[in-house]
Amino acid sequence: MKTLKTILLSSVIAVLAFAPVKSGEVSLSGSMEISNTTGLSGGTAGNKLGQENELSITASTELDNGTTVSYKQSITGDNGRNDSELVFGTGYGKIAMTSTGTPIDAIDNIVPTAFEEGFHGATTWTSVGQMDGTFGIRFTNSDALPLGLTLDAMYQPQTGGGDAATDEGTSGTVSEYYGSGYDVVLKGAVPLVDGANFAAGYANTDGLKGTERGDREELTAALTYAYGPVSVGFQKGLILYSLESDVGTDWIKNTYYGIAYAVNDNLSVSYQNNESQKKVSVNGVAGATKGSSRTNTAQESEGFSVAYTVGGLKIAYVDNSHDNESYGSTEKDYRQVVVGVSF
Repeated sequence: MKTLKTILLSSVIAVLAFAPVKSGEVSLSGSMEISNTTGLSGGTAGNKLGQENELSITASTELDNGTTVSYKQSITGDNGRNDSELVFGTGYGKIAMTSTGTPIDAIDNIVPTAFEEGFHGATTWTSVGQMDGTFGIRFTNSDALPLGLTLDAMYQPQTGGGDAATDEGTSGTVSEYYGSGYDVVLKGAVPLVDGANFAAGYANTDGLKGTERGDREELTAALTYAYGPVSVGFQKGLILYSLESDVGTDWIKNTYYGIAYAVNDNLSVSYQNNESQKKVSVNGVAGATKGSSRTNTAQESEGFSVAYTVGGLKIAYVDNSHDNESYGSTEKDYRQVVVGVSF
């Protein structure tokens, strides 16, 4: 990780050394969704009508040496400051200071879908990408490796630190258990197989000494294939927890597969099946045998999505079912109709 940290920091310093800047552009974009959801917990779970708003202010310019510079600030539904990023486009890749996502979070479930994943609406689901939302330095290069492969890497000084700190300050959010972390993702087309693509990622987070947890590791690998209007995919994910105490989660394993069909340029349908299994250490629990552990019942989610798009308008429907939620015995059907507009 020290090598990755050095490379990213050096790249940022080199880019910032360029001074002359041309005039730039500023724009406002976003989206709005109205939804109706059924299958919420309890018969009087509240208003089933919902609204989600996303708003982003973006700006861009270009340095005299050809380096592009872009800035993005997203705004929450209650007009609060949210994720931000500053991206430098250079001849050897893009360098971003960002909290808008991490490389491995971007591929946590890339199995084809018309709208939402199979686990959408589940009460609990833990995927890779646990460092998502923390400000860090990200480097992306689609020409770093042969065969058109893309390298995507990110370093975060403080996992769980949240968005960027104020000027000359530090983030007000700290992690109780973890220190710095990094992601590395490799993705691209499968050689000699038209329509096939793969993605593989690894993330590591340093555990803080003196806490109940050690390092956390995340791994995922996906394979997708498209032939005409049909797309299929399969993916595995694994999260490993190094426990310092006797009780807690040892690992979580996720499996995803699905198929999507594009009826025409506007209408698509899909099916996804997602499964998650968790192993828990129970040392020290009353009645537990010393050194024992248990593998919890697997959660399983599956469902269909339908999406119709025309211009900036999208109408979508999700029909998912969830078995053994929270690795127990709860079952739930989840249905949602969404109308969204992008501007």
